[in-house]
Amino acid sequence: MRKGALPTPVRNCKHLVGLLADFVEHQLPPAVHASLERHLAACPRCVTQLKTYQSTVSMLRTIKDDDLPAELRCTLKSFLDRNCHN
Repeated sequence: MRKGALPTPVRNCKHLVGLLADFVEHQLPPAVHASLERHLAACPRCVTQLKTYQSTVSMLRTIKDDDLPAELRCTLKSFLDRNCHN
């Protein structure tokens, strides 16, 4: 590995996006979490991405089921069932 390079799995900024949910929920293995923190310490662009993600999650948690139209609730539930493995 070249000097200053991040250990995998945080290889680049695009790869970081796929780790944000688990990072925010503290679900990453310790080595991956530490790697991501090092990347964030050196990459203001990714810090902005993280803050945006955190704000979005916070806002979405305030929405009640009854606030959404039934069709949108079904669409979201289907999406979450397919893509979220929590």
